[in-house]
Amino acid sequence: MIANDFLRIENLRNGRMISESKSDYRDRNPNSVVYYNANILTINDGKVWYGDLDLTKDGETLKRVSESLGEILYILRESDCRFENENQPTLELIKKAVWNTTEEIPFK
Repeated sequence: MIANDFLRIENLRNGRMISESKSDYRDRNPNSVVYYNANILTINDGKVWYGDLDLTKDGETLKRVSESLGEILYILRESDCRFENENQPTLELIKKAVWNTTEEIPFK
């Protein structure tokens, strides 16, 4: 199985939106660490996923996927892995990661 398959099984489909309103979501989840239009990369496959992530809620799921794959998942902001940046080598992109699955799950 590839990374995207594992993510889909865990209900993390490409392009996922966690809320139509960013401010409403922040108001309802003030202690969550959220990245809208985030990107997930692995060293072996590069970019494997994009969409909204609430790392506080999705962190355990991402760690499970990482363990199943035997690979670290790196989370990047939208601007660090899209537009003119998405063609950079994966090893350069992961240096911009805001979190990865070897770290503790973040809370505000």
